[in-house]
Amino acid sequence: MDPRPVTIHLDAEIRARADAEATALNLTVEAYLVGIINTALSPTGVAEEASPFETSDVRTEAARRYQHEQARIALAEYDRTGVSIPLEDALRTFDDALEAGLARKR
Repeated sequence: MDPRPVTIHLDAEIRARADAEATALNLTVEAYLVGIINTALSPTGVAEEASPFETSDVRTEAARRYQHEQARIALAEYDRTGVSIPLEDALRTFDDALEAGLARKR
């Protein structure tokens, strides 16, 4: 890891949320934020759920790792078989998740 420090100024609300999440995961706030940044800047994949920066992302780190592993397993199965989910089914699931997310923000 590059030893050069980076200073990030957080407002009180974001800092409090970061502190609470870090404490729940038994991490320092710095380690927690590095994990979020590493996930956000990951060169592969797309967000399947809420962004790590959204307040609605209530998943634990263990849940995120599990979901990422399941996505890798599904991709490997597709690579092996060539069988995929019909677009209509995938879009229906996406639309349902999008509507639920929008409803939570209203």
